[in-house]
Amino acid sequence: MAAAPALARAAACATQGGITSALITCAPIVRNPPLPAAGDAKTGAAKDDGSSLVHTAGTFDNRLTTSVYINGGGPYRFLVDSGAERTLLAAEIAAQLGLPQGRKVLVEGITGRQPAVLVEIASLRMGTLVSPPLAVPVLPRKMLQVDGYLGLDVLDRHRVVLDFRAGTLTVTRPQGFFAAMWEHWDEAVVHTLGSSGRLRASDCLVDDVRAAAFIDTGAEVSVANPALYAALRRQSVEDRQLAGRSVGLYGVTGGTIVGLATNIRDIRLGELHLTYTPFVVAPLEVFDVWGLSRQPALLFGMDCLRRFARVSIDYGRKELRFEVASAPAVQPLLAELSRPLES
Repeated sequence: MAAAPALARAAACATQGGITSALITCAPIVRNPPLPAAGDAKTGAAKDDGSSLVHTAGTFDNRLTTSVYINGGGPYRFLVDSGAERTLLAAEIAAQLGLPQGRKVLVEGITGRQPAVLVEIASLRMGTLVSPPLAVPVLPRKMLQVDGYLGLDVLDRHRVVLDFRAGTLTVTRPQGFFAAMWEHWDEAVVHTLGSSGRLRASDCLVDDVRAAAFIDTGAEVSVANPALYAALRRQSVEDRQLAGRSVGLYGVTGGTIVGLATNIRDIRLGELHLTYTPFVVAPLEVFDVWGLSRQPALLFGMDCLRRFARVSIDYGRKELRFEVASAPAVQPLLAELSRPLES
């Protein structure tokens, strides 16, 4: 876990009280409080200065964005957030385009709420793909640090390709039947379950603890929920060093919760094998949204995905693909495919 602040996640979902969103950053804290339990996310003080960490130089420099055209205007730079239910738009872009305003909502962060308004988008285009009309909440660009976020309301039924070797991010149509049958020797294919874009892999073992896993491209760090952390502690106490340092997870809309930075020794995701992977343990709202707060679960953020040369999320075929060849070894992580059985 690097000392520099990093965006931990961005999620937006429709709720009875408005729009839930937890755009948060991560940084070490001096105190060493106990890890908050699941369902106790609102433990930190809701301070406006907590969000200032989002703007620390370098936090957003290596994020991949894609070109988006709105009502024929653009291109605008959007992040793809596979953990967000709803697309978000910078208020400045909405004003520039004169988008019609709808009802007022509350964008809820980890400890506080940010008033926002829905705007109507008639056409949102990514390359040759055109989304149906959308109603999206707007937030100031200084919070988003980009022109917008593409959520699952747009991504579902499409395919997201993050090519870290080329430094590109594309949203395309799902792979066809015959193209999907081709599996390169340096590529791991993980089949998933779920609907409405909430793809999760059930064939995941974390130090022999079965867990649900999903990818959150809006998260800068990878996060395990307290249920997984508790299961790992129960399984073995002699040969596992789970203790780590406390970190503060800071909301863009203000406020903070406390997480625990640690390392997971062994993760097997289908035929993919990861070793000594850094994670932050925290009861993030996304686990509740995905119905995973009470069972062991983890989300893979961008810090983990960058260790691969290429990662694709195919919502149409419900599969994940990880290409490990030529991946830059910038952090201590081993990513390899399982060896074939001896004949």
